[in-house]
Amino acid sequence: MCIAILNNGKKLTKTELENCWISNDDGGGMLFIENGKLVASKYPNNDKYGVAGESFNEMYQDYLKVYEMSSHPILLHFRIATHGFSDAYLHPFPVGDHVGLIHNGIIDGYGSNELSDTADFAQELATLPTSMLSNLSFLDIPFIYNAIYEIIGTHNKLVFMDDSGDYAIFNEDKGHWVDKNWFSNDAYKTRITYRGNMAMYDYDSIEKKYDYDKDWWSNYRAEPYIDNEYDCTLCEGKVKVDEEACCVDCGTFIMQAESDVINKMMLEESDLPF
Repeated sequence: MCIAILNNGKKLTKTELENCWISNDDGGGMLFIENGKLVASKYPNNDKYGVAGESFNEMYQDYLKVYEMSSHPILLHFRIATHGFSDAYLHPFPVGDHVGLIHNGIIDGYGSNELSDTADFAQELATLPTSMLSNLSFLDIPFIYNAIYEIIGTHNKLVFMDDSGDYAIFNEDKGHWVDKNWFSNDAYKTRITYRGNMAMYDYDSIEKKYDYDKDWWSNYRAEPYIDNEYDCTLCEGKVKVDEEACCVDCGTFIMQAESDVINKMMLEESDLPF
C-alpha cells in the first residue's frame, strides 16, 4: 500500500512515524533540501517485521535533525514492495538533478520483478530534456500534465518536489491535509496491514493473537479470484490469488498474476448490461 507524506507543517510525532513504518514494513525514505540541493535518504528495514527497531530509529533521528535545520518541505515515504523487490527501490526517486518524487499506489504497465513501477516511471520522466527539469515548471505543460494523469489514473498519488522547495501533488484529493501536512492515506494513525489496496486489520489488536502475518492469514485467508496457480516466494509453493493479485494464503503480491486478474476483470465488465 505505502504511504506518501508531504511535511510542510508541524513536526510528525514518533508514534505517527512508527505507525507508518510498521504498516509499510519494507523500509522508508526522505527527500529534503540541504545547501540548495535535493538529498534523498533511504532506510531499509533490517529489523524483524512488525517492529520499529534500529532501522526505524535511524530514520527517525535523521528526520528530527532534518526538520530542525530545514525551512523547506520534507517528503517522507514508507514502502510495501509490489515490484522491484530490492532496497534500491525505496522512495524517493530522482527525476534529473533538481526534482524528486514519491508515490503511493501501483502504476499499471510499469515495473517488473527487477524494477519497481515507480522507479520505471521516474526514469521515463527523466528522459525529458534536461533544460525542462530544472524545476517543477515542466508539470505546467499541458501535454506532460495530462500524460501523467493518463498513466497514473485516478487512484495513484504522486508528490513532486524541486530543490527550491516547490511541490506538486497529483490526485491530491485522494489523500488529506492535516494543518500543512498532506498524507496519502491513514497509515500514520494506526498500525494496519494491507491485502493489495485493502486495509485488513489494526496491528495492535491482532498481534496479541498471532505472532506473524502468516499466522493471521492462515485464519483469515482470502477467496481465490481465478483458478490459475502461481509461485509464491513466501509460501514456497503454488498458490491461488485474490482480486488484488495477492496470494490467498499469505497476502504476498504476485506480479505474474496481475495481467490474468486484470483480464478477468475486463471480461466481467464487458458482460455488464450497460
